Amino acid sequence: MVEKVAIPEQKVSRIIDAAQKRFAHYGLAKTTMNDIADDLGISKASLYYYFPDKESIFKYVVQAEQVDFCNKMNQLIDSHKEITQALTRYVEIRIEYFKKLINLGHLSYDSFHEAKPLYIELGKAFFEREKEMIKALLQQATEKKEIQKIDIDEYATFFVRVLCSLRLYILEKKELWELGGLDSKVKQEYLFFTNVFLKGIKSV
Repeated sequence: MVEKVAIPEQKVSRIIDAAQKRFAHYGLAKTTMNDIADDLGISKASLYYYFPDKESIFKYVVQAEQVDFCNKMNQLIDSHKEITQALTRYVEIRIEYFKKLINLGHLSYDSFHEAKPLYIELGKAFFEREKEMIKALLQQATEKKEIQKIDIDEYATFFVRVLCSLRLYILEKKELWELGGLDSKVKQEYLFFTNVFLKGIKSV
């Protein structure tokens, strides 16, 4: 969880904007609290008054990316697309989000493993929100009789959990980090599983 600190909204916005630019350019590992303070034109002591370390700032930055992801998903839910189109679009949005997190940290295989506990923590906190959005898509499909009657909560949990497992499995492949193509491999696996998932629940 992100540390709960009483920070004026305007101050948060300035710090997060500066940190986001710094992380995007140099990555998590090569960014220091001193760098962020210099970008803001404040003392490091002032920055420490609001945040205990750069990891806590990074969590806020990731939360901003999560808000963007949720906004796109809410637009998808509101569009009432057919379930195959909806889940395919979800995969595209999820891959965009995945790429942003990788690029934000300027991660390599080794730096990912150093930061892995932080990414796992952020993923766990986001899991329930993501599951609720998949539930909304499945609920719409049920009402339109596009899929069979299923336990929506159970199937949404299963769907998001499998995608999470696939993502972590691929991130352990060192050769993909070295050769490139992490996002394309994740997308390939996501789409394959999504098609299998849909075949199991679609109305005949």
